[in-house]
This record gives sequence, C-alpha cells and structure tokens, in this order.
Amino acid sequence: MSIKTVLQKKFENLFVSIVVNDAECVLRCKVLKNKTVQKTFTKTFSLTLPLEALDQALENYLMNLQDEYRFVYIAYLLDALGQGAIEGIDKKSLQRQNIDTETTYCLPVRNQWTAYAASMEIKSVKNLFSEVGVDFIISPFIVLSDFVSAQKPKNKPTCYLLNGHNFFIMAVFNETRLHFGAFFKTQSDASFTRSNDLNDWENEQKEEEIVTAGELPELAHEEPEQEELDELGELSDLDTIDELRSTDTFSDVDDKTLGFFKDLNEMKEEDVSLELYGRDLTVYKYLKSSLEEYYHNPLYPSEFIEEIIIFDGYEVSSDLIHQIEDELMMDVELHKVDIGEKVCDLAIREVFP
Repeated sequence: MSIKTVLQKKFENLFVSIVVNDAECVLRCKVLKNKTVQKTFTKTFSLTLPLEALDQALENYLMNLQDEYRFVYIAYLLDALGQGAIEGIDKKSLQRQNIDTETTYCLPVRNQWTAYAASMEIKSVKNLFSEVGVDFIISPFIVLSDFVSAQKPKNKPTCYLLNGHNFFIMAVFNETRLHFGAFFKTQSDASFTRSNDLNDWENEQKEEEIVTAGELPELAHEEPEQEELDELGELSDLDTIDELRSTDTFSDVDDKTLGFFKDLNEMKEEDVSLELYGRDLTVYKYLKSSLEEYYHNPLYPSEFIEEIIIFDGYEVSSDLIHQIEDELMMDVELHKVDIGEKVCDLAIREVFP
C-alpha cells in the first residue's frame, strides 16, 4: 500500500458517478473516510442537447466539489454506440470479430473476455470533461458483469439484460465468463451526437454490425387527421382555466373543472404507457435478433438458453416479460437495480480495492 493511499484514508474522499438519462444528468455521490461511507447525496442537472459541452451549471458544481474535498474521483457511464463485449482477450479473438485495435480501446476482464469501445468515444468523453477531468469511464458491460458476479453463478449459458434509461445491453454468460455481448440505444442517437466526426464514424458501420451496436431508425412523423384532433375535445373546454382564476378556494371548483384536469392526467398517463410500449417493442426486437445471432453465428457456442435475468435500472413492463416468456419460451427473472450507485461503487473499488 502506497503512502498516498494511507494518507487518503485519513481524509474525506468524494466519488461521483455520472449517468446521462435523456436530457438529464444524474450525479450519485459518496463521501468515504477510512473506507467508511460518511455521506451520500444525489444531484440532477438538465442538459442541452446535442451534448457537445457540459452545461455551465454542472461544470461549476463539479468544480465546487473539487474545491470542497481534497480527493475527488469522477466516474462516467459510457452510453454511446460503438461499444460491445466479446469472448477472449487475445489479438486473434479481436480479429475474428473484425475489431480494429488501432481505432478501438480494449479492456481485458478477468483474463477471459474483452469490453471494447471506439477510441473516438473515449476521446469524446474526455473532451466533454476537459475542464474538470474524468477519472473513470465505465463500460456498461463491466456494470452488468458486477451484477452477475454478485449473484450465485449459474454453470450454464444464461442470458442477462441490463436495462438503462436510454440504452440496454444483452450478454450471455456461463458463470462469470462472457460468450456474447451487444449494446443498443433505445431511442434515436441524433439527440446525443457529440460531434460531426462521430456521425461520420457511425454512418460507416456495416448493416450486419447492428447486432453489436444497435441504433433505432428515425420514426416517421405524420400529421394527425382532423378527426383525431376533434377527439381531443373542443378548445372551448379550456375556458375552465379562466374559471379557476376567479375562484378563491378549492371548494369553489366544480365537478366539471375537476373532470377536465382528470382527463388531462389520464392523457399524460396514456402517453407514458404508449412510450413504454414502443420502447418494449424495441427491446424485444433487438433481444430476439441478438439471440438469433448467438444461435446461428459459428463464432459463438450457440448452446441453448433457457433463462433470461433482467437487471432493471429503468422500467420493464409486465407485457415485455410475458412476451419473452410466451414467444421466446424463456423463464424471466427480474431484479431492480440502481446503475448510478453501482458505477460509484466500481470507482470506489478501483481506488480502495
């Protein structure tokens, strides 16, 4: 143990995990002293998309934390395309998967398998945090692997799914050894583009590589029919808002007014349900295509998989679970997890193993 590590234990060490969720950035913070957690707190910031630079409020907040604590470590969850995981750690394994080591950063894991990401993705994250610095760029496959290791290892091929807010990854493990891995975005990546160069790199990818770096096509936007607009109600209904302005207490609000707001809430809930349904279809589509790739591509063991274990860091509907059980004939096991906290814990383990 180095002198620096011994001294660090005497002071407070702040670990910050950063996870991007749509147009939000969620910070999970833990303060350690003598390897004991002294304090935890969470902070959320809005982001301006496309994400080409950190918002000033977020940057200032991180700088203030660096002024407040002697040792600060920032860990960022990589959620970009151009990443994946393969079995093996040698050059031949990478070549079989057409991975160019000149343009790809590769991380051997347990001397068994490799997590990889495009070097320009790593460079992009470093540029994003050029003013405050970033200490760890965490692969979601490392996060999934840690969730798998925390369970009792299964000595048979098992499908695992890590469900994030705007991505999910699918991997096949036998005990802690990875045989197959794929990363997918669950929405158009256009809003997350960080540079024109990144767009150029993505456009050059071959269609057959979609299974390891899935990206949704843009959805067509159609103008609503007039009949559909009429179903939403007449504009005269909005007069109820003026009625509210003239009331002094909640007791003055009549049933018609309350009904108006109830309808609005129901419409919002319906929108959320439709959004989740569309996302479920995307997850199922890519999950099915990944399993087909695993079974039919001679690069993989292609052993039969009976079970899928989902680590859910966002939201998985019962409809998706039933669809997997009924159509893919797989048993489903679901665990709710906190991805941001896991990223923070992985950073702590790197500094204080």
